[in-house]
Amino acid sequence: MENINSQFAYDTHQLMESSTVRLFFSGEFSSDLITVLLLMAKSNIGGRSVMKKVYNIMIECLENLTKHAYKNKTSQHPAMFVLGKDHEYYYVATGNEIENKHVVHLNDKLSRVNALDKNGLKEWYDGIIKNNSSALNKSDQGIGIIDMALKSENKFEFDFKKLNDENSFFTLKIKVKAEIE
Repeated sequence: MENINSQFAYDTHQLMESSTVRLFFSGEFSSDLITVLLLMAKSNIGGRSVMKKVYNIMIECLENLTKHAYKNKTSQHPAMFVLGKDHEYYYVATGNEIENKHVVHLNDKLSRVNALDKNGLKEWYDGIIKNNSSALNKSDQGIGIIDMALKSENKFEFDFKKLNDENSFFTLKIKVKAEIE
């Protein structure tokens, strides 16, 4: 049994190295955990301007995991967070279980973000700010999603995998161009 566990640890390490994963966590997210992940990320992101963008996107993604992840003690699909880097991009990826009744609305918001250019995103953002004074209403309108799109300057990659009649697993990947080092 001990050989299997150490081989698993080694295989996981090799996978993370080859996939350029810098940080990974799967489980229940709390404000204390978010603080730790953000501190750890600072040492894994090069360049001040790219660090600021990635850091702000991380904050929004991690807050979304704590607020919107489906909470069920018997779930076989815990929420997850990944910070990675390949040759061109840093990426922040999240995954969490959500209720199927929210899939269409979230899919529509993300598709709209991907369909707009930078000016369209700014107009949508400004419209929400001007027309809605309530912080809750701004959250419902997707202002965080728009802000992440403006910071990343890239299209989102997302998917919904139906788990059962009640829930789906939602994944989101946001890329930020890495500075030339």
